[in-house]
Amino acid sequence: MGSTPSKASRTGKEVIERMKNEDPPKIRTVRGKTEFLDGNNKWRPLSEADMAHKIDAVTWWNEVGRKYGPKSKEVRDWMLDPDNYYLEHYSKNRSEGASLGQTYLPPDN
Repeated sequence: MGSTPSKASRTGKEVIERMKNEDPPKIRTVRGKTEFLDGNNKWRPLSEADMAHKIDAVTWWNEVGRKYGPKSKEVRDWMLDPDNYYLEHYSKNRSEGASLGQTYLPPDN
């Protein structure tokens, strides 16, 4: 499937911009430091954010993406779509991913 885009990528910058413009904003700058509002409603330094999938990547792959194959346009488009991401604190994002108990199924094609 490829790796998740970084916060510094085009996709990441679009996620940050969208979250800045939400009402209320989920990203702010205080004394020159950029912060994001995590899933527990706590402001955290942007450096502690992961790009989190709104729909877990393994779930999407197993239900949709595997029909197209890992290098397909459909999978790449999904992975690069900023609407599929939000920023979450790295510890919460990683523990939620690990708790799914799912593994990637092989491509269907």
